Amino acid sequence: MKKQYNYILFLLIAPFLVQAATNDFIHSKQKNIKKAYYVNSNAILAVDNSYGSLIVTTWDEDKIELDVQIRVSGDNENWVNQKIDAITIDIQALKGLVTAKTIFENSNIKSSGKKNSFEINYILKIPRNGSIKLNNKYGNITTTDIASNAEIKCKYGKITTGKLQGISDINIEYCNNSSIELIKNGQINARYSSIKIDETSKLQLTSDYTDIEILNGDSVAYSSDYGKIKISKIRNLEASGDYLTIQIGEITGSLSLQTKYSSLAIQSVHAKAKSQMISTAYTGITIGFQPNYYFDLNAILKYANLKYDSALEMDSKEETSQTKKYTGFHKRKGINSMAITSNYGNVVLTQNQ
Repeated sequence: MKKQYNYILFLLIAPFLVQAATNDFIHSKQKNIKKAYYVNSNAILAVDNSYGSLIVTTWDEDKIELDVQIRVSGDNENWVNQKIDAITIDIQALKGLVTAKTIFENSNIKSSGKKNSFEINYILKIPRNGSIKLNNKYGNITTTDIASNAEIKCKYGKITTGKLQGISDINIEYCNNSSIELIKNGQINARYSSIKIDETSKLQLTSDYTDIEILNGDSVAYSSDYGKIKISKIRNLEASGDYLTIQIGEITGSLSLQTKYSSLAIQSVHAKAKSQMISTAYTGITIGFQPNYYFDLNAILKYANLKYDSALEMDSKEETSQTKKYTGFHKRKGINSMAITSNYGNVVLTQNQ
């Protein structure tokens, strides 16, 4: 209810915001294109845009509606008139697919003014079970819950989505402060961005120079370099990547992790978790485990030290100036395995209180 109230409030004040923005220019011109098409209940909407925003909502009608606002402002009236005439929307409509593409025709006139601006904003409605294919550059993408498939590409903006219940394919670049409420099954490719995911059932993540936050995940696999990976709660995690800050709150299943030149902190391995396999280099490791998580320990360290809780019982230790090998267990043998290989990075194992 609060989200709906905020949205209504925004609609009420939006005209005043627009007026304030256009007052900064000597000349401003706007044109609107509004179309509606009756389609199949599972129709696809595909939009390709630049320099503006895409906002998608759903409704209980077998109809796709497009409301496009094109606004051009500047100090040169002739440039404003020619620029707005040069921006068109190419719309193709079939029962199963509606496409819309922003077209920028060549405009030879150059603005003699110091300031000019243009933007193309889409407000879109699709059937409740419709799919989306959205591509936007220099602008944001916002969607409500999407019951079917979602393909989203955004560059130089940010994405904000509700629950993505179908198969999702997300590509973002230079998109800080992005957020997804739920991605049920999909993949994310991210570069030079930051994104928060409230919940995911199955996710394949590839990222570079990107900060990732996941609140709750069931099955996640990531391949990432440079950035921060923060996961509050995860069942199964398969992870690889270098130059990362990795923070994991709780693991309730299995872990397979490889990293170099990073830091790794696991707050708690749950009592019902499975085996944990960690291989690192030039990475400091701290791991907490619950009192009733039973496991066999096999740790091999080179140019590193192991600090462990008194609750761990060691069967054997081999320590030289270069290499240290430890085998032991926590409470019961043969239940789970914690295998740690660390080169040039100390390891700390602590039982949670």
